[in-house]
Amino acid sequence: MKNCSLLLFMILSISLFIQPSTFEAEEAPVYMSTTVDTVFYSSPAGTETRAGVPIPAGTTILFISNEEEETKVEWEGQAGFIETAHLVQQDTSSPLPEQNALAATPEPPLTSGAYFRLMSDAELFEKKDGKMVKAGRLLSGEAWKKKGVENGYVSFIFGNGTAYVKESEISYLASATLAGGVQSGKAYRNKVQVRKTAGLLYSKNGKLTTMARIVPGVMFETRAAYGDYYIISIGGRSAYLHKSDAALYTGNYVDPYKIITYSQMVKDLKELIQWHPDIASLETIGKSVDGRDLYALKLGTGKEEVLINASHHAREHITTNVVMEMADQYAHLYKTNGKMNGYAVQSILKKTSLYFVPMVNPDGVSLVQLGANSAKNKASVLKINGGSANFSAWKANVRGVDLNRQYPATWSTICCNPGKPSSQNYKGPKVLSEPEAKAMYDFTLKHSFKTSASYHSSGQIIFWHFHQSGSRKTRDYALAKKVSAKTGYSLVAPRSNPSGGGFNDWFIQNEKKPGFTIEVSPYVGNRPVPLVYFSSIWKQNNTIGLMLANETIK
Repeated sequence: MKNCSLLLFMILSISLFIQPSTFEAEEAPVYMSTTVDTVFYSSPAGTETRAGVPIPAGTTILFISNEEEETKVEWEGQAGFIETAHLVQQDTSSPLPEQNALAATPEPPLTSGAYFRLMSDAELFEKKDGKMVKAGRLLSGEAWKKKGVENGYVSFIFGNGTAYVKESEISYLASATLAGGVQSGKAYRNKVQVRKTAGLLYSKNGKLTTMARIVPGVMFETRAAYGDYYIISIGGRSAYLHKSDAALYTGNYVDPYKIITYSQMVKDLKELIQWHPDIASLETIGKSVDGRDLYALKLGTGKEEVLINASHHAREHITTNVVMEMADQYAHLYKTNGKMNGYAVQSILKKTSLYFVPMVNPDGVSLVQLGANSAKNKASVLKINGGSANFSAWKANVRGVDLNRQYPATWSTICCNPGKPSSQNYKGPKVLSEPEAKAMYDFTLKHSFKTSASYHSSGQIIFWHFHQSGSRKTRDYALAKKVSAKTGYSLVAPRSNPSGGGFNDWFIQNEKKPGFTIEVSPYVGNRPVPLVYFSSIWKQNNTIGLMLANETIK
């Protein structure tokens, strides 16, 4: 009997356990989406200290309950309130209670729109030479105004230019209220370059908040300044950039009143192309005997080309100062749409391109400026110099070859050749034996220069003639007189048997175009021209590059 009672009790217990009515079914969670950019409040309407946080359209949140005109929700682990009219239910299989039963299905994602938002951090790009180059990162949750779409990238305003983000990284918005949080400041337009990874900031809930991060080297235009910050435009918004994070454009990157070494020249050249990427570019046209790069700076965007070079001769390195100062001032005047002695720089450089080779002989220049330790083969240069450590009179390259006696223009009959490596006048074992001269030769043949000026020192004279005759002689003489009038230097009279071998001798003979060898400064003997002469040299030569360029477009 006991066993029967126990069995009956177990059957009843099991039957009770499996009856669904004995337990309440757990309700499925209800998820919602924001239909527009809205605000997530930490407390209900009417609360005195009610704080709100912007929340983007399309954000998924968890429904908790209805609260009159607001809905209580959970977002990122926090309970709060959102205006009911800004919500739509995601899961249509579970209808919303009472007044929260809004649209039955969410709208599909937009495929285009005037605005966009990043739901996660995304790389920011700039276009350089047709390629997308990383410029930083845009941070998630921020909304921006679109400029356009291009090959899978969304574009937007960045400073005074354009930046890009991959279209696959964004969500389109039909409309958006872009966050402000930046003072208007005082109008200040200039170019800045980011010196280190820097944040673009705005004020959010009283705190400076990062909207984007920019990598070093990126350049853009400022719109205004406020306290310790520059203000720039980005994607329909304004942003702060701390002044300490950026270098400001000054328009003066060359100091011609000091000796310009090879390393200083390279630094200045790179500054110029960084600040003037729209008109300036740099290329390596060859290497010196000791492996130094030989640079050519292009300035301008026009098709007519003019070549200006300097420092074929080592002790004549003040000519590098002249050419570098030309490039620096012309570039600045282009940016500011200025003039020099009546020449409209921007107009000229839009029609022509000036090519500057500011130091043809970097090994020789280094030898004069820094001594034998600058050479890879110290013993060799000391031997050529007769054991003397004083190289101030040195003209040649580091192998003792005079580079301006290397070119194929009556080379075999060059006079006064010592027949062996020397500090000056040795023409070398054969035409173009030296890599520096060969680089200039090849570079010239790659281009179609309409005229050329080769700067030397000293004597205040101009060589312009090398066996021209007829209309060519008339043409070249007319231009030579203009160069002479500007500089005040005398024209060397044509000779029946000029020595030859010089760069402009070859240029005139081979290219059949005007070429000038311009000797600056009063004669100072076999030594570098003292820097005290630079001011007068500059006044005499400052517009020569513009003059020669302008002659090609008349």
